[in-house]
Parts: sequence; structure tokens; C-alpha cells
Amino acid sequence: MLNPNDWCDADAGFDYIFTRMSAIYGANFARHWDGIDLANVRTEWQKQLGKFLTYRPSMDYAINRLNGDFVPSAIKFREFCNAGPAIPRDEKQIAYNPTPVDPEVVAEAKRRLAELRGKK
Repeated sequence: MLNPNDWCDADAGFDYIFTRMSAIYGANFARHWDGIDLANVRTEWQKQLGKFLTYRPSMDYAINRLNGDFVPSAIKFREFCNAGPAIPRDEKQIAYNPTPVDPEVVAEAKRRLAELRGKK
């Protein structure tokens, strides 16, 4: 059963990671980003981590594997997330029940496609 507390949106996930890493690395964490536009940092971390930013168990797994001496890159953090727990899927998301297509509709679509190809 899925735990609703395990999920958040990407912005909240980013804030969650950076709040925890601030507590872990202290002032070194703040200095790590000196001279860098923090909006760009947020954008790149969100791009690199994607859906991992929405699943707290993946983020926690990665945080628990951090090296205490070095702030990780977004790519390294993503690697930790990849090694962690799989993001569960809601059964509704993976259910695939295609509606059968009438063979006459398929035949008509193929006929029209052949016409279009012939009119090049």
C-alpha cells in the first residue's frame, strides 16, 4: 500500500534535500554555492533528479549515503537515488486495457495513408 507521506512535488522535494544537506554540511554547504545563481542550481537539480524529487524514500536513501566531506553533485545524488528503493507505481498508472479497433477503421486508415503516400 502506498504511503501518501512518501510523496511530494518536485519543489518540496528539492527543498527537503537542500534543508537536510544544509543540516549535514553546515556552513560548507552554503559556501559550496557561492557565486552560483541558486535558481540555476534548483533548475539543474530538478532536471537531473526528475521523479526522484517526488519520492521521499529515494531521497532519504541517497542522503543516508552521502560522504560527510563533500557536497554531492546533482548527478552523484541521482546515482544514489537510482540505487535506492524503486518508485512504486499506482496500479491505475500501469493498467493498460486498450479498446479493440474495428478492422474496418484500420483498413480505412491504411487506405488513406496509401493515398497520401501516392500523392507525394
